[in-house]
Amino acid sequence: MGRENVDLKKKMYSSSSISDMMGCPRLFYYNWVRNLEEKEESPPLVFGSVFHEVLKCWYKTGDMEKSLELFKKIPSNIMDDFHTREFGEAIFKKYVAKYEVEPYKVLYLEKQFIVGIGDRLYAGTVDEIAEWNGMIYIVDHKTTKSLGLSFFEGFRPNPQIDGYCFACREVCGSCAGAIINGVSKAKNPKDRFQRYPSSRTDKEMDNWRVVFTDWTDFIEACIATEKWPMNTGHCYKWFKKCKYWDLCVYGDDQRLVDAKFNVRKEEENEDKGEGSGNTERPVNAEGSK
Repeated sequence: MGRENVDLKKKMYSSSSISDMMGCPRLFYYNWVRNLEEKEESPPLVFGSVFHEVLKCWYKTGDMEKSLELFKKIPSNIMDDFHTREFGEAIFKKYVAKYEVEPYKVLYLEKQFIVGIGDRLYAGTVDEIAEWNGMIYIVDHKTTKSLGLSFFEGFRPNPQIDGYCFACREVCGSCAGAIINGVSKAKNPKDRFQRYPSSRTDKEMDNWRVVFTDWTDFIEACIATEKWPMNTGHCYKWFKKCKYWDLCVYGDDQRLVDAKFNVRKEEENEDKGEGSGNTERPVNAEGSK
C-alpha cells in the first residue's frame, strides 16, 4: 500500500518510508530497498487495510453494497473474532449510521500529491481534504483497539500527519491540521468511534521540510555506504515483533528469505491528470511559509 509514492532512483519518498527509517534503518532496507513482503500478513494488518479500503469506497461511491463487498478480501479462515469479515461488516454498518450526515464538506478524496523539497520529492495520498468551520483539514482514517486521548495525542508530532498537513498547505494554500477519524475494533469499547482535531501551526508544518531533509539525507548516506544499522529498540514496537526480526536475529540467509518473504515487483510512478484523486505535478515547497 502506497508503494507508488516511493522511488529511490527519483529521490521520491513517502511518510511511511521516512517513518520506517526513523524506527530502524535495517527495517527501511528490507522494506524499501530489498522490497521484501511477508507471504502471510497478520490478521490485524489485513483487517486494518481492508477497513481502510472500505471507508475510501464508501466516501467515493456512497454505495453500501459495493463497500461491504470489499470485506471479502479478509480470508475466511481467520480465527480471531476481532478481525473477521463479519466483525468488520458489523462495525462498518454502525459507522455509516453514526456519520449519516458529515459535519464537514469534503473537497478532495484520495488526494495524491508530489511536493518538491530541495532536489527531492515528497509524495503521498491523503484520505480526504475537507473544509470544516471555514478552515481546511486533512482527514485520516485509523483503526485501533483502544481509542482515547493517549491514542490521539500520539499523532502530534507524527511523520505522516505532519507531512500530510505540510503538503495540504502547499497544494491548497492553507491547513489548520488533521481530523483523526478513529475506529475501535475492540469487542465492547467504551466508544466505538471518535474523531479528534489535531491542530498544526505554520511553524510545525515548516519544520516538516527540515525533518524530511534530515532523514532523507540519512537514507541517501546509507544507500551510498551500503550500511544499514539496526535499532534494536524498535524490534518490538507496540509489543509486536518486527516482521524482519528473523533476518536480524538468525541472519540474512537466502533460504530464510525465500521461506518467509516475496519480493515486490517494481511499480512505475507516472504523473496523472489533475483533479480529485489524481497525482499532482511536483509543487516546489522551497521558500513557502
